[in-house]
Amino acid sequence: MKVLSLHKPGDIRFEDAPMPEPGEGEVLLKVMACGVCSSDEARIFKDGAHIMPIVPGHEFCGQVVKTGAGVDESLIGRKASVFPMLPCFECPSCKRGDYATCSNYKYYGSRNDGGMGEYRAIKAWNLNLLDDSVDYCVGALSEPSAVGHHATEVGGVKAGDKVFVIGSGTIGLLIGFFAQAKGAEVWIGARRKESNDFAASLGFKTIDTNNTEDEVAKATDGNGMDVVFEAVGSNKCLIEAIGSVTAGGTLVTVGNPVGDMNLPRDVYWRILRKQLTVRGTWNSSYSDKANDWHEVAALMKEKKIPFEKLITRKYKLSQCDEAFDFFRDHSIQKSRVMFVMHEKESEAYNG
Repeated sequence: MKVLSLHKPGDIRFEDAPMPEPGEGEVLLKVMACGVCSSDEARIFKDGAHIMPIVPGHEFCGQVVKTGAGVDESLIGRKASVFPMLPCFECPSCKRGDYATCSNYKYYGSRNDGGMGEYRAIKAWNLNLLDDSVDYCVGALSEPSAVGHHATEVGGVKAGDKVFVIGSGTIGLLIGFFAQAKGAEVWIGARRKESNDFAASLGFKTIDTNNTEDEVAKATDGNGMDVVFEAVGSNKCLIEAIGSVTAGGTLVTVGNPVGDMNLPRDVYWRILRKQLTVRGTWNSSYSDKANDWHEVAALMKEKKIPFEKLITRKYKLSQCDEAFDFFRDHSIQKSRVMFVMHEKESEAYNG
């Protein structure tokens, strides 16, 4: 089978690999689509992975074609996305069912081979079954969608809230969709006009974050937003987020930090004097007590949220150089780039 294999930072190869066999408790997934995340860019071209060579990709979807020992054969033929975290099931977090905060986890795409290949042996426990009507590329958005859904749950978004998402990337837009679905009034904030124009085309109100304070004041009659999501991970955006929350409101930090976070004294005072609730969010819930993945699967089946509009382009694995060049060109407005397997041709979306 064909895979993309990362040998060292900057050395990603389209090459042959042995066909995996599902072991006990596993299935063989015929991978049909795999998204490229910003963390993939850093992993492939800068930082490397925990082990190399490795097949990257943690946002993937496919069809079960074989089962290993102890796995229900009725799963064969089912469409599924993959919860990429492999928890230890032994640490205190795991024993509570809070797998996202597992202290000794593995991960498809960074610590174990992931979805940028034609087939992958997957733990059956990690399968998130999808309705047959869900497109494979949409299904591959399950992971960022679950992250976005989890953030709205952490933020306690409710009908009538004024919600501001700083960051117009895929997860930021997904947070916006889920907040709207809860009945909130949503603004997306970006610095680039092209990014705000795209958000507006999806039905969001927008804020030019080159002038965040004045724009938020204008949108809220000077009162601030009920819930603000910082979905960039920059110090500047964190400071702007704190300044945008109304007294007694909630700030949710979502973006992976690009550097150290330092708060000026007067900004820290705002947290205290406005009695803000500050919540961190990481990954998504995947357990019997809370499961963002199941919620997302249901929403994908309903088709009320235009997930497909977040797919900018798709490529074959053999087009990896072209795909990564496009993905890394930050002058171009884009959401998700997808690798699509087992298709004769790949077509570009204008989504």
